[in-house]
Order: sequence, then structure tokens, then C-alpha cells
Amino acid sequence: MTSDYDKRRLIEWLRAETARATGRRYQIDFDALDVQSLRELVRLIRDLEHDKQAAVNRARMMPWRR
Repeated sequence: MTSDYDKRRLIEWLRAETARATGRRYQIDFDALDVQSLRELVRLIRDLEHDKQAAVNRARMMPWRR
């Protein structure tokens, strides 16, 4: 039961985050992935968001280095 809840929660987060980040909805079958794969996908999205924010911060601090 808890595993189903965790999986559903991860899927909802992934759908919301991909829609927020891109402004589009995608027809990705997240249900086909297991919980571990979903967690890795969440980690990937968070890492990409962190890298994007770090690049923005660098560009603000040193705009002449673009």
C-alpha cells in the first residue's frame, strides 16, 4: 500500500514539474517505471534545475563572461 502511494506521489510530482519547467504536458507513461526509476528521474530533474540556477547565478555575477 505504501509503495503504491509513493509511486503515485512521485508520478504526480514528475508530471507537475515537467509541465512547470517546459510549459507543456507530455504523454509519458510514468506508470511503466518502478519506484526506484521514478526516484532517479526526480533526482535528474532536481540536478538539472540546480545546474540551470547555478548558470543563471554565474551569468548575473559575471555578465561579461557570457
